[in-house]
Amino acid sequence: MAETQQPAWQQKALTNEPEIHAVRVDGSRIEYRLWGDRADPALIFIHGAAAHANWWDFIAPFFAENYCVIAPHLSGMGNSDHRDAYSSQIFANDVMGIYDQLGLDERTVVIGHSLGGAVALTLAAEQGNRLRAAVMVDSAVFPPGADLPFDPTKAPYRPKTICEDYETAAERFFLLPPQPCEQPHLLEHVVRHSIAEMEGGWSWKFDDKLFLNMTLHDQHAELKNLGCKLAYLHGEHSQVVSALVLDYLREEFADEVPIVEIPDAHHHLLIDQPLALVSTLRTLLHGWQD
Repeated sequence: MAETQQPAWQQKALTNEPEIHAVRVDGSRIEYRLWGDRADPALIFIHGAAAHANWWDFIAPFFAENYCVIAPHLSGMGNSDHRDAYSSQIFANDVMGIYDQLGLDERTVVIGHSLGGAVALTLAAEQGNRLRAAVMVDSAVFPPGADLPFDPTKAPYRPKTICEDYETAAERFFLLPPQPCEQPHLLEHVVRHSIAEMEGGWSWKFDDKLFLNMTLHDQHAELKNLGCKLAYLHGEHSQVVSALVLDYLREEFADEVPIVEIPDAHHHLLIDQPLALVSTLRTLLHGWQD
């Protein structure tokens, strides 16, 4: 079977190379990627758990003409340092360290996928006066007292597998939760930046103790104390955002917060329905302009 040709829009996005910078936050080096003009309003794209900033490489360039676009590697993941413990507060501090280093202002919008959405929510609650808005993308938010279908912070510790070469490690990559992906070139890009050579061979970049030492904020309390605008996006077929989550959010917000379904999208909608995500974000951003 002939290899599928990469669409022109993907080639264009992935050849738009960002600047690479880093900042020290509470003793750890936090690396981030930057596209566009620093004088423009900022967009900060925050990746999910065990992921990395390169997940946004084919999304961020669509916004670089009008925004200073930033994608950090959160601590314990991607190209940033590992810590002894992790929390939504620590991840929020990572983001604000970049915010302060670049001298960003209240025109800034934070956009987070999955765990990144939880970080965006923490920022909206704690730093909302320094932001224009926050967007949660397919991020689970459960009502108080709800039984979680899966709590990664309570999963048994499993050390990373060290593979003899890159190809073996790449073959072991899988999306969690599992889903179809009809964007093979985007998935390949994500995999390529998920793996690094280390002592003994090749393995994933993220800290294998990430979930073992992670705590998250009370999201119900954060939703009650938003300091800026908020929007919520989710995939039509997401295994993470259940009817329970959506009913809870609709009850909490009524018509105050846009809750937008991305058609035919699953949880990892960055590589599932990337153009639909771009269009939806553009619409939201236009509506939030002064």
